[in-house]
Amino acid sequence: MSKPVIAIVGRPNVGKSSLFNRIVGRRIAVVDETPGVTRDRLAADVSILGRKCILIDTGGFDTTLREDPIGGKVIEQVEFAIEQADVIIFVVDAVEGPTATDYEIAELLRKQGKPVIFVANKIDVSKADITQFYELRMGEPIGISAIHGKNINNLLASIASFIPPQPEEEEEEEERIRIAIVGRPNVGKSALLNAILGEERVIVSPIPGTTRDAIDTPFEWRGKKLLLIDTAGLRRKARIKQKLEYYCVVRALSAIDRCDVGLLVLDANEGATHQDARIAGYAHESGKPLVIVVNKWDMILERVCGDGLEGSKLKRQEKLLRQDYERLIRHQLKFLDYAPIEFTSAIKGDGINETLEKALLCYEKTTTRVTTGVLNRAIQEFVAKHQPPMVKGRRLKIYYATQPEIKPPTFVLFVNDPELIHFSYLRYLENCIRERFSLEATPIRIFLRPSHKRHET
Repeated sequence: MSKPVIAIVGRPNVGKSSLFNRIVGRRIAVVDETPGVTRDRLAADVSILGRKCILIDTGGFDTTLREDPIGGKVIEQVEFAIEQADVIIFVVDAVEGPTATDYEIAELLRKQGKPVIFVANKIDVSKADITQFYELRMGEPIGISAIHGKNINNLLASIASFIPPQPEEEEEEEERIRIAIVGRPNVGKSALLNAILGEERVIVSPIPGTTRDAIDTPFEWRGKKLLLIDTAGLRRKARIKQKLEYYCVVRALSAIDRCDVGLLVLDANEGATHQDARIAGYAHESGKPLVIVVNKWDMILERVCGDGLEGSKLKRQEKLLRQDYERLIRHQLKFLDYAPIEFTSAIKGDGINETLEKALLCYEKTTTRVTTGVLNRAIQEFVAKHQPPMVKGRRLKIYYATQPEIKPPTFVLFVNDPELIHFSYLRYLENCIRERFSLEATPIRIFLRPSHKRHET
């Protein structure tokens, strides 16, 4: 089930990003007194009174900047966020009062006909007056202070009333390995889904945005129960490429939260872009393994090799080409040095089985458990082979290690002082753990905790 999308909109400097940060619970959006600081839309998966949704923070809507190269793009993105959202939070400034731009936004929202939660921010200021906003004909505003948290609980209750409760997930679905297909528009996600399933269940078109909604498809492959999560998630065609890319990222982040393994689909003609890196970075930070799927590889082969090569010569040329391309991807996505890469042509069906094999390998590795005894003997060996460097006259001592979690494999080292670890030595331990326990194809996490033993110098 797709999570509802809730967009925060309003003119510049009314406190949208402060409200976004208040609801999310951590500082994600940049908060600044300068109008227009939030240019791109930011998104976060949140739970509001137990109900889950995707919250979007938009840039300031200012129609006077429509002809400005940057301001115009911000307006387009805000308009697109409004189109795609299920619920709108319309924020105004209770101190400054209604402006011409507020009237324009109110009219735009009325035309959309979607649920609107009307919010007057900055009521903590003495000059604040929310009664003046009745003339916007948006109903009674909820007065809040995003900075100080005043009346936020009333706002959260209002938001939650628009979010349907998520049904309990079926037991069978819980047992399946969840594989999310993520990536930018028009890289071949739907074609890959169809190639995996062996039938055309999703509309495929060269026009970005023709996939109508997110689809979860259970299936079996080589005796394994799998669930494919397709993330296109668009309800209508997007008119502008940039807007579509931002929205696809929003859906991709939600799918990554739900999946066990992600298939990050790249267009071989373009390599890894900024948006690809953003999705990949979120998966990495979330501890979710990825298979990097370089799609449309047949187009690269045709362009580079042409019809002049065949047989063993063609195979040698393709091998060299793959090696060069893999080096490029590794350079563009340095933090995913553990992620397997597969070259595919979803339209032709090339590389599909290999992609699924790598996805199952990722799942196997991310669910690996290492017994405490084996882990501690290995850690002692790693330390004996290469001692931690001295830091301010003291050396890190590792007393004990354990693995409390999988998905991803997470290791906790109890030490004399966590501050004595050097980044390079932590990297050394990570590499040793990966190699010893065959933990390629998955992120791993290592945490240091102070031991109750007396610190030694």
